[in-house]
Amino acid sequence: MNSASEIEEAPYGWVIVAVATYGMVLAFGANLSVSVLIDPLQTEFGWSRAQISVAYTMLTVGAAIGGLFWGTLSDRIGAKKIVFFGAIVLSSQLMMLSFQSTLWSIYFFYFVLGAVGIGALFTPLLALTGLWFTKRKGLALGIVTAGGAIGQGAIPLAERVMISNWGWRDAMFYMGVFYLVTLIPVLFFLKQPPVLEGTKGSVKKSNENSWNISHKITLPWLSFAGLFCCICMAAPLIHLVPLGMDLGFSPETAASLLFVLMLSGVFGRLFFGSFADRVGGLKAYFLASFGQTLSVFWFTQSSSLLVLYIISAVFGFAFAGVMTCLIICSQHAAPPRLAGLAVALVSGTAWVGMGLGGYQAGYFFDLSGTYTMSYAFATIAGVINLLILTALFIFRQKHTSSGPDQHREILNAQ
Repeated sequence: MNSASEIEEAPYGWVIVAVATYGMVLAFGANLSVSVLIDPLQTEFGWSRAQISVAYTMLTVGAAIGGLFWGTLSDRIGAKKIVFFGAIVLSSQLMMLSFQSTLWSIYFFYFVLGAVGIGALFTPLLALTGLWFTKRKGLALGIVTAGGAIGQGAIPLAERVMISNWGWRDAMFYMGVFYLVTLIPVLFFLKQPPVLEGTKGSVKKSNENSWNISHKITLPWLSFAGLFCCICMAAPLIHLVPLGMDLGFSPETAASLLFVLMLSGVFGRLFFGSFADRVGGLKAYFLASFGQTLSVFWFTQSSSLLVLYIISAVFGFAFAGVMTCLIICSQHAAPPRLAGLAVALVSGTAWVGMGLGGYQAGYFFDLSGTYTMSYAFATIAGVINLLILTALFIFRQKHTSSGPDQHREILNAQ
């Protein structure tokens, strides 16, 4: 009986990649909508940046909780029904946000947007895509997550233009309508992968994975690393637009910094996804994390638009590879029958890290009046992530030196 790693990749997997990529464009675009709402909400209601940033924290906490639930459920009933439900909720929450005038209601709708909207799209789509591929898993996931980078750059920029012309309420409402009309039709092309259809019985019983180490050990380790890597990345993702406006740039120019960051991220995710296929997910993850950590603090050290564009491009290329490689690592570390759970666990703690990182950046800005301390703490979190990855790499080297056969016996006995 063939193992999951021996099943030939089906051409239809690239259709799944296309559908999942568009889903990521819209999901991640909604994810960063808070970044362009900070200024109009502060102007209209007088709320602080830390208070508004809590909306993003609520979204990430919701995505962490929801992702764990939806990811586990997708292992049982498949991704298609879950993703349809998530798409409807995602669209409706954007529309509902346009009617809100209180902090608590904005927090609530962003929580639901994360827990049911983004959570029901992100985890099942990534898990489903990974199961369609074996040899080119990294490239496939790189393409899908590149869609997230496109969305994080293009959607906030489009929203910022819409806000300038129509106001934030109409901008959010019509964006929600656009999501509903364009996303639902493409989801009909989703299908279960051959690894679950053709070898269902063996997949349900086996604990075998690509790393030949128990997922009960490696998944918590990856999750802990993901927490700190996302605290690092969240500061510029949520606060780059306000930082640019504080330097005197127009709202559209400030939003273009985020667009450049995410455009560079498209190439970063494709590069690191393909790179992971050649050298392994963990090594690629370390390299991407190193680049992110090395570049994040420099956002606060220049007021030159050209220099900020360059920093945005460098950071975007590196940060984009982080999330791609983290998802790749989670799928290599877990058996195929737990693909949804594996993605949910590592992405769940990553979402929490994003929430903490976004909030700390707003908090320390309100405290000091600048973003210097905020980005310094982001750098420290990045260093902690690198230390965790180094320890995990050493652990893997030590515990796989005895050979794969012995570890396969241990895994299947669990």
